[in-house]
Amino acid sequence: MKNPQFLELYLNLNLKQKAGFRRYLASPYYNTNKKLSLSFDYLDHLTDLKIELLKPALFDKLYPGEAYSDVKLRLLFSELLKQLKNFLFIEEKQQNEYEKELFYIRFLRKTKQIKLFENQTESFRNELKGTKTWNPDIYEIRHQLDMELLHYESFKNRFSYFDFKESSEILEIDSLIKRLRIYLEQLSHEAIGASSFEYPLIDAWVELAEKNAWDQKPELGIYMMALKMYRYPTEEQYFRDYLSLISRYEKDFDFERGREIYLTALNYSIRKINQNDPRFFGQTLQLFQHCVKFGWLLDYGVMSSLTYKNIISLCIRMNDLDLAIKLLEDYKNLVNPKERNPIYSFNLAKIYKEQKEYAKALYLLNTSVFRDPLIELNARVEMIKIYYEIKEDELMHNQIKATANLMKRSKKLGYHREYYNNFLNTANRLFSTKQIQKIEKEKWLEDIRMDNRLIEKSWLYLMVDRLKTN
Repeated sequence: MKNPQFLELYLNLNLKQKAGFRRYLASPYYNTNKKLSLSFDYLDHLTDLKIELLKPALFDKLYPGEAYSDVKLRLLFSELLKQLKNFLFIEEKQQNEYEKELFYIRFLRKTKQIKLFENQTESFRNELKGTKTWNPDIYEIRHQLDMELLHYESFKNRFSYFDFKESSEILEIDSLIKRLRIYLEQLSHEAIGASSFEYPLIDAWVELAEKNAWDQKPELGIYMMALKMYRYPTEEQYFRDYLSLISRYEKDFDFERGREIYLTALNYSIRKINQNDPRFFGQTLQLFQHCVKFGWLLDYGVMSSLTYKNIISLCIRMNDLDLAIKLLEDYKNLVNPKERNPIYSFNLAKIYKEQKEYAKALYLLNTSVFRDPLIELNARVEMIKIYYEIKEDELMHNQIKATANLMKRSKKLGYHREYYNNFLNTANRLFSTKQIQKIEKEKWLEDIRMDNRLIEKSWLYLMVDRLKTN
């Protein structure tokens, strides 16, 4: 039986949020249903139970002596979900002092507190203009404040001092920041094979921003520099300028934007590595370590198994196994406990392979259970590589076929399917090739180097390069 949506959400709250929600329910201003508050005295002790056991156990605590009613519990969970949504909304809004001030000003306008409205609006406008912190949200707030002032001016029937030019500029800057954010996200997806979508006005937006020197405003300047970095990847000065900009304003980033901004830098750097540019190995690792240290790659202090894998894989590609072993241990406890042991075993197997401890590597890869389909595929790819290197041709061939069958059954691979299929095709050709003409070998090497939809390019290139020529 599927968990009620409330339980799914509640179990993902951190301890601070759970405590806050408990206090929220205890307030009669928000909640008058005592059953909701009472349910929390029992829920935390029952959440380890399967839903089939949790529901009757909770019902017995809340309605002792009554016959079990699934309808009553459904209504209870529905009300809890409604209250949780309200709590999360309030908690989010409480963090934003600017929005509080804006709502207050709106209240003054609607209640026709003229003098208070005029004084508060002028004071708030000056505060927003004078802020020194990096905050793209300020342009949205300034636009909404202008709209409040415009509503007021319209009501008073006097437009003598409303600055339409400045208000229009604020709106354009705010819009351009939002446009660039989604466009940069699209460019990032295109780089890994996702379908493209044309933004016909992007050049006009950029030209307008540069003409009016809006790119000198740091909130917009970071995204403008990121755009140049993506559009002109060979001009590496843009990358260096981008890193300089984001380090200057990093202290002001919230988690969402900090993560987004640093992932943009990481994606550029990783693309350089995938284009066989070894100069970016050290830079990429520094970025990874910086993002872990400052939390940009950690959700509530938790590292994804994919990030963990990428960091260790990068150390291996740098031929720094000592660092790979160190970070393997240093970062292990940051990974979600549910994913920790399998991904640790996978990374350790990759290190064993590089140390030519093939039996140890194969043991870990064959005995670990990987719930993430991409990690499972990566484990099979590692086995194919090992079988080829130790000349176990039959085992390699069987693993290629088994992996191809697994991919046919899996429905969660998305664009990754093409990348892994290309690897399997190349590995299969490698399996069946013992000698090769020199010209054909050079052509094959060039195809590998130029194929942007192929994983394990460095290993494949090295193995093909080792083939004997006729």
